[in-house]
Amino acid sequence: MCGRFTQVPITLPEQVPWPALRADFALLPARYNLAPSQTAGVLIREGKDTRLVKLHWGLMPFWAKQTTFGQHTFNARMESLDEKPAFRAAFKSRHAAIPMAGYYEWKPSAGGKQPYYLRPEHPHEVLWVAGLWEPKHPLLTDGSEGSFSIITQAAEGIPAEVHSRMPVFLEQREVDGWLGLGLGPSKPFLLTRSLPALKCFPVAKRVNKGVDDDAGLIEPIPPV
Repeated sequence: MCGRFTQVPITLPEQVPWPALRADFALLPARYNLAPSQTAGVLIREGKDTRLVKLHWGLMPFWAKQTTFGQHTFNARMESLDEKPAFRAAFKSRHAAIPMAGYYEWKPSAGGKQPYYLRPEHPHEVLWVAGLWEPKHPLLTDGSEGSFSIITQAAEGIPAEVHSRMPVFLEQREVDGWLGLGLGPSKPFLLTRSLPALKCFPVAKRVNKGVDDDAGLIEPIPPV
């Protein structure tokens, strides 16, 4: 799963190959402990327009009856995207890309579950993650323009040392292709993604609380 991640302003032109959106990416709020039910900046495409929008983390299809529905849909397993009713419609026509500075996973240890932070090997790079989105649901009152889910797959490489699942990563040059695959053969595209170069290290357990949200959360601590 992917249950917490970080976003920071993205200011380098080479990190944002959509010139009209560079000001929007530069204004992303710094968030060091984003959790499900909160809002995040997500890249979507509507028609010919590519936009960076604020979405609620936890997919809410139009037929969802309670906001708690999103507690079960913040991740979407790649293997069953075209089978699960909650994800099927978005998988066909509403793809998203989530920019991350990094994300957290937890690994069992003698002292309880230990959080680890995974980020690009080069800290100024952006992790792009494949996702799905739905338009604004009337039950959401958080100022979001809709909702989203992060697509996950079986972990490999460094992420597999911490958890059995990981996000489906996109290279920057692949983002436009993913956003434009709304009516195309999406599953083969996802199955051929490559793993970016990552660093992984333990961080302080105060990230577990969910209330702390500061840059100290992503500082490494001595190995556990």
